Amino acid sequence: MRRSVTPTDQSATNDVEQHACPRRDAQPGSPCRSSGGAVASAYYTRRFTLAPRLKKALRVPTPADRGPGQPWRPGTPPPAPIDADLPSADIRIGYARCSTLGQELDSQLDALNKHGIPRRSAPG
Repeated sequence: MRRSVTPTDQSATNDVEQHACPRRDAQPGSPCRSSGGAVASAYYTRRFTLAPRLKKALRVPTPADRGPGQPWRPGTPPPAPIDADLPSADIRIGYARCSTLGQELDSQLDALNKHGIPRRSAPG
């Protein structure tokens, strides 16, 4: 059974817009456009079938907030996927030092350790 996705299904829109539109050169993050240069009322089939969960959908309408029928403008490209082979983007770096005789290092190191930043010596 093929189903139509409602215009309020934001996740469907996001799934479709992860891909470029092969029909009218709409970049990822943008709605499809018509040959007249307006925002299309629905995403083109070749584009939304690239989203596995939408392959059997009959139609994916362009949501009202994308302005169907209005002059087309490129949208914001989606963020690039994070490469699983690269280190995590959540890297914390702590810095502790004593610049005067009145300061002590242990309380600074304890505070960093409390926030999950282990003690390591600086190189060289």
